Amino acid sequence: MSNSEFLQTFDEKFETSDVLDAVKHLDVLRQALSDDEDWKPPAIRQDLLKLHQLAMAVSHRGDISQAQAMFDLAFELEDQLFDVWESCKAIEKTLQAITDLSDEFDNEDFDDEEE
Repeated sequence: MSNSEFLQTFDEKFETSDVLDAVKHLDVLRQALSDDEDWKPPAIRQDLLKLHQLAMAVSHRGDISQAQAMFDLAFELEDQLFDVWESCKAIEKTLQAITDLSDEFDNEDFDDEEE
């Protein structure tokens, strides 16, 4: 495959602005998973610990009055993690678009033609 053929294939199958979109998705992950100011753990960590506390109250102490709070928090966490998961999938899709092109690329087969 010539350089120009590869570049044409690359342009047809990949949009470079998708990498910038992946950066935006990474920012979603950072917001959800990075430490807060003063190195405090992310809120999602605290929420998971709170969920554990509520589940223990319901499961081990039979405190049914905590069940609704447990369910509400679990649904909230599920929504947050759905957003994180969607961002991860979007980043993976962008990377896959590039790695799929590696099958087309064989550095030793390229012409020495200049573009």
